[in-house]
Amino acid sequence: MDFILEFFFEILFQVILYGTGRVLIPALTLGIMRGEGFKSKTPAGKSYYWRGSKGLVLSTNVTIFIGLLFWVGVAIAAVVYFNR
Repeated sequence: MDFILEFFFEILFQVILYGTGRVLIPALTLGIMRGEGFKSKTPAGKSYYWRGSKGLVLSTNVTIFIGLLFWVGVAIAAVVYFNR
């Protein structure tokens, strides 16, 4: 049972939230920032963001957090819309 829950949360966090954040970051910042690659390693001494060759790069955890914020906002908007 624990394996199934772990697998579900792995897919939720690393695919859905990361994918959403990876799409939203360049769209909201007009290409100035981007999310870190899925298999990339964070440079030493850099935890949240750093300057890459193509602009600012956000770490995987920050990218997942931005995706989470988006989906929480969508859920709140849906609740407000359907309960008016």
